[in-house]
Amino acid sequence: MEKDFGLVKLFELYKGLLTEKQRQIFSSFYLYDLSLSEIAEPEGNTRQSVYNAVKQVKNKLLEYESVLKLSQKYQKLGEIAEELKNESNPQGEKITEILDN
Repeated sequence: MEKDFGLVKLFELYKGLLTEKQRQIFSSFYLYDLSLSEIAEPEGNTRQSVYNAVKQVKNKLLEYESVLKLSQKYQKLGEIAEELKNESNPQGEKITEILDN
């Protein structure tokens, strides 16, 4: 399975909408770079079941983004903040602080 690291950004935005098990599997695969076998072994699962779980989380993250569009909105706000900072507008710094929290 090829890793799309853009999903990590979506994971950070939407992880609260996932179950604990989904967060654990996604983190193990994408953040800790464990193989499907390494994730499956401790729980007595198969590689295929872990693969399916990772795929399911990936699809959920993409679905959440297609509906809520938080990533797109954060990106646009970041661009606006940069423009304001380049114009020496203090509001740009305030927006950046909010986005970073």
